[in-house]
Amino acid sequence: MTGAAISWLPRPDCGAREDNATVVEALERDKLRNIVLLKHLEAFPDHTTVHRVERGGAAATMVLLEVAASAYDRRTYPTARYAALISSDSADLTRELVRAVPRREGVVFKLTSDADRDAVAIDFPQLRRTTAVLSFTGGPDFAHDGAVRVTTMPPEAAFVYFESQKHGRDWLEPLLRSNRAFVCVTGPDEQPHAVCFAFENYRKVWEIGGLYTPPESRGRGYAARVVRTALAELGTRGLSPRYQVHDDNIPSIRLAESIGLTRFLEITHFLYRPGAA
Repeated sequence: MTGAAISWLPRPDCGAREDNATVVEALERDKLRNIVLLKHLEAFPDHTTVHRVERGGAAATMVLLEVAASAYDRRTYPTARYAALISSDSADLTRELVRAVPRREGVVFKLTSDADRDAVAIDFPQLRRTTAVLSFTGGPDFAHDGAVRVTTMPPEAAFVYFESQKHGRDWLEPLLRSNRAFVCVTGPDEQPHAVCFAFENYRKVWEIGGLYTPPESRGRGYAARVVRTALAELGTRGLSPRYQVHDDNIPSIRLAESIGLTRFLEITHFLYRPGAA
């Protein structure tokens, strides 16, 4: 992580320029709360700029990402040049961070509170809400299901299911080969009843995703079985789970709640387009 720049605001008089490790150390004190910032800092070190403000025991951090570097953001927000990911203890500190965001470019802000939204909107009016992403986690009290296989060599049908959700094989296969991911499958290889994967999101925090059940197998509990097994496998490995879902995916939210997962984070995306009415 040598590429990202860090500027400490508002202290231009001291000219302080800190090493990335200083910010990462601070964010890691609450890994789950700051997981999105940590993930992007590690994944895109040459395409991120970090700004941090500390005052009176409170702190705020912004990771400013070049959208072109991220396949998801590039596909989802083609009119934006930057994504601004903010974790803040105070709307006042958020306002200070936002001064570092270019105003003549498209920006997608990823925020965790209405107070941050209001602070951003002072300088970036006419924000348009696009989506919200919910994150859940759980403890170690899950058991492997004997009918669910945990593998790094999933059947071809599993890749087809994943690719239907835009989880590319070219992204997943290298993770599987390096043991930084695994797949849970139940049902026959030719047409599994349900699949999901888990992958290294940020160090010991692994994300469960790619959950898919074909229409003819829905409503029979297969999805819950593969997710529970993924959670059990992560627990066996001493890893922390993150289950992420968009707020309009009601079945997936209900599944998370039904198996006892706890919501710990909600990040709402707001798109700013300069000159938009």
